[in-house]
Amino acid sequence: MPRLCSVEDAQRPRVVTPFPAPKIMDLPQFQGEHKESLYWGTYRPQVYLGIRARTSQSLVAGLMWIGVKDGRYFVRHVCQDSDELSTYGWTHHNGRDFGHQVLIDHGMTLATSFLKSKEDGSGYGGDWTVRIDVKSEK
Repeated sequence: MPRLCSVEDAQRPRVVTPFPAPKIMDLPQFQGEHKESLYWGTYRPQVYLGIRARTSQSLVAGLMWIGVKDGRYFVRHVCQDSDELSTYGWTHHNGRDFGHQVLIDHGMTLATSFLKSKEDGSGYGGDWTVRIDVKSEK
């Protein structure tokens, strides 16, 4: 007959033994150019647009705007259902060098594009740019 867990079993500390292998990002195939190509990107969750490097001391860039709803002004930056944008999110993104998204906020359309390149003379992680196009129905 199978043994049922008791309250004492649930309260007993568990021992977790880590798998004795290197972390994936420490493997040689994830170093050098591969690691550098992922240094800058759209790595800021829960915001409509956020750019940062994969380091704790990174410059942080993003998008913030004032929207109008029912005659009242609202600051837009953090993704919230209460913003009631009819569309937002990446329509194209390869996770590394480019992305394009469209945000529709009550009669205003914002299109953002992110592009990164690595050329001679570029700094670590390459050069990046963001383009923002705004159109209003009014």
